[in-house]
Amino acid sequence: MRTSSRVTRTHRMLVVALALATCMLALTGCGGAGAIPGGGGGAVHTDGPAWSDAATPTIPVARKLAAPADGAYLGTYSPPAPYTITQLESAETTAGRGVSIVMWYQPWAANNRSEFDPGTCIAVMRRGKVPMITWEPWDAGQNANDLENPEEQPDYALKRINKGDFDPYIRQWAQQIRDLGGPIMLRPMHEMNGDWYPWGGTVNGNTPAEFITAWRHIHDIFEAEGATNVTWVWSINHQSVPDTRANSYAAYYPGDKYVDWTAISGFNWGTTRADSVWKPYSKIYSEPLAYLRTLDKPIVIAEFASVEEGGDKAAWITDAYDRIAANDSVDGILYYDSVERGSQTNQDWRFATTPASAAAFSEAIARTHFLDGTPPELRDWANGLSTEEWQYLAGITPYY
Repeated sequence: MRTSSRVTRTHRMLVVALALATCMLALTGCGGAGAIPGGGGGAVHTDGPAWSDAATPTIPVARKLAAPADGAYLGTYSPPAPYTITQLESAETTAGRGVSIVMWYQPWAANNRSEFDPGTCIAVMRRGKVPMITWEPWDAGQNANDLENPEEQPDYALKRINKGDFDPYIRQWAQQIRDLGGPIMLRPMHEMNGDWYPWGGTVNGNTPAEFITAWRHIHDIFEAEGATNVTWVWSINHQSVPDTRANSYAAYYPGDKYVDWTAISGFNWGTTRADSVWKPYSKIYSEPLAYLRTLDKPIVIAEFASVEEGGDKAAWITDAYDRIAANDSVDGILYYDSVERGSQTNQDWRFATTPASAAAFSEAIARTHFLDGTPPELRDWANGLSTEEWQYLAGITPYY
């Protein structure tokens, strides 16, 4: 889905007291996402040494996120999180459950939160949640929903990535994620089988083969820099546009060596657009899930929501989570808890658009199949850090 998060870059500095125990506490998820040592669940942005400080310690690197042994992780896209966490915490309170994964978008354009933000990632991790960054090579502008021909951005054509034009930027991200140490899920160039992003395989002078080359190129830079704490999330749109054999899901798969998790985007637009109709969960997800199962990788539904217009949203939510709970191949489900506004149409995807929808959502995710605790990869990494390492990480000032 098109998104935009353009803001003027600021360095918010909030000095808070940091009390760390001399021994690290075990993390649990008893009824909610666990808190990382020193997190406290409250304000976490502390004044501290700059990330580029020469005294930066070498932080141990976490392992990649694995699929849970049973069930599916709960996650969300809940702006303005992660930069302001209030909305996310309010949504968790309303839902009655926390989340294990927090997703957000970062475009490559220099004027639009393009830099990796270790301080913000640590703030998320200290709440017991794994960051998933959807990394987008384009300029999303003030509001991506109002861009004319957003797919036509030659500056971000895949051939430029493959030529190495963005290597310094990619390498900087790799180095900073490695130095951060904690587990990061990275979701680059999502929905590549659609025709609305400049990295799509049928637009902007691109081909699916160039997408594969670009994905492998980005991945190889991270591997060369030792950023093995990245979990690579390869994410398709639920339907290929155009729907041709040349533009099939499989045409974009980079290979098992380059992918850790697979993912899908899919929404029930209802009647909010002239070209859309009400679609049940099965109509949206049956085909892409059948394909992803053949790859034998963990599967996360990375963008997922319904509007109210055109049907019964509460019933849609109940049916969707019933089907996910019955499908052991889905390892994570992230609800798109946001409002999309554009000059032509608006969509309110939030789960609590009506009391009935909010109640259906809370009831649906209450079952034990859905996991809101701290993933073990984050828990084990956090509990292995020394007090001094935590003090350093907690002192990193967020960029944005």
